[in-house]
Amino acid sequence: MSATSSVFNFRYEHGRRYHAYAEGKYPVPNDEAEMDRLDLQHHAFRLTLNGKLYRAPIPADVQNVLDVGCGTGIWSIEFADEHPSARVLGTDLSPIQPAQVPPNCEFLIDDCEQEWIFHNQFDFIHTRAMVAAIKNWSRFFEQAYANLQPGGYIECQELVFPIRCMDAGVTAANSPLMRWSELFLEAASKIGLDAAGPRSLAPKFRDAGFVDINVKTYKWPLGKWAKGAKFKLLGKFVMEDLMDWLPSSSLGLFTRILGWTREAVELFLAECRMEAKRKDRHYYGEV
Repeated sequence: MSATSSVFNFRYEHGRRYHAYAEGKYPVPNDEAEMDRLDLQHHAFRLTLNGKLYRAPIPADVQNVLDVGCGTGIWSIEFADEHPSARVLGTDLSPIQPAQVPPNCEFLIDDCEQEWIFHNQFDFIHTRAMVAAIKNWSRFFEQAYANLQPGGYIECQELVFPIRCMDAGVTAANSPLMRWSELFLEAASKIGLDAAGPRSLAPKFRDAGFVDINVKTYKWPLGKWAKGAKFKLLGKFVMEDLMDWLPSSSLGLFTRILGWTREAVELFLAECRMEAKRKDRHYYGEV
């Protein structure tokens, strides 16, 4: 409620809306289409964890919780509902969270790459899908460590690039989708983002002082090719997520960083969508 008006002076480009606070820090829109995608992706993450919001062995009566890069606030809100004992704070660059929230949940417009100035230490810090948001993971973990109570946990649920394919011989040379994945990696690297970085976060955790580091990799099938009801539903979510993520992630990056025209991007993304829907190819992402 106390956010200054400048936070709401959003920037518009190529028909999409972007955050105003710390402008340009996050190359992805914050409009309705992107908010819908984030909420859909939330369900994909919950399905992956068999309905759970997290894997960390935190106590049921956990107290202070920080959700960094909370997006629409859906994780913060559902965590607050499930843990009445907790005081949940969600932070993000964009004020896109709802006004009606549980009494034990609040939101703050904040850039997690700046100096953290929280007054209380947290018992649990959560992040999700920050691969396109955090440039300096080492610094992030140092700040998280300094702001955690002894015995506290941090959990990062991350998507990593590039996209993978089960089929032999499918490369960027003959797959627009694999080509897009490589171009995203290239454009991201030019603005200081390592889209493949989450694969090697464990040493950064260790360097910051964390112990009992647990890494688990899940596969997200693209489409309904995987066996079993859970994976078919997950594949449907992932396909929808990707269809919306293609323009969200590419319009800004490819035009600003790679110098493409909007028309060239749209044409290329149409090829990517057709490729993603091919029944004879088995793409998946790693989480």
